[in-house]
Amino acid sequence: MRQLWTDLTRLNRAERAWLVGFSLLVLAATCYFSATGTDWNSSYSIVLNWLISPISAISGVFCVVLVAKGLISNWVWGLLSCACYGLVAWTSGYYGDWLLNWFYFVPSQFFVWWCWKTQLNSDTQLVRMRSLGKHSLWLTPLVLLSIGLTGWFLTQVDGFLSTALARNSMIYQQLAGYTGFALTGPLLDASTVVFQVAAQLLMIRFFAAQWTFWLLTNLLNILAWSVVLLTTADSAPYAVPTLLMWIAFFINSVYGAINWSRGAVQQK
Repeated sequence: MRQLWTDLTRLNRAERAWLVGFSLLVLAATCYFSATGTDWNSSYSIVLNWLISPISAISGVFCVVLVAKGLISNWVWGLLSCACYGLVAWTSGYYGDWLLNWFYFVPSQFFVWWCWKTQLNSDTQLVRMRSLGKHSLWLTPLVLLSIGLTGWFLTQVDGFLSTALARNSMIYQQLAGYTGFALTGPLLDASTVVFQVAAQLLMIRFFAAQWTFWLLTNLLNILAWSVVLLTTADSAPYAVPTLLMWIAFFINSVYGAINWSRGAVQQK
């Protein structure tokens, strides 16, 4: 707990103002949309709309701001955010994001702590940032191949998951109707999964190139959650805070890319 507070005090005034402003925006959106959009006869709906969704959004932004700054306590906020966001993704039918958050991001937070604690600058307590260099030559084709394979995998398991979990996920069909391409949904889901896996691995190993993949991830998720709002009438109480979270992630990714690029140059 002491480390959490200490790292928050290392943020500058603008960063703290950004966190406070976003938190208030999420709470306002939660109150506005959940007041009329919650099924008050369902404890699941109440907890999802009034607790899980806003906690996911607020803790997620705390996490990415601390990552952009290079502060190690980001892993605690990331652990909380991933646990909550996985449930929101499952509820919305984004099974790729659900699997990714619960079975990849949650355990990976401990690797963030383990790796970062050995690479902190003794004076600033910021992680030592570095450039990817020639490794980008093989990383890009590997990411593209992984997207194709993951998209194919999701087309195979989506029907099984929908039946096994008693979920009525129509998001893939709706995306296919908008684009005229049957694989739009699986490829969108696969892209967000692969980009996030690549970004997290680069983040664990202190590479500034992570922010390219975070930017792509955030853009795709802004699109994906906009589709949820347009196609699912009762999704607003949990989808609006989530969409705001991804917009905040995108803005923060721009800041993170600038900050880490400078940090990598200084470290070199």
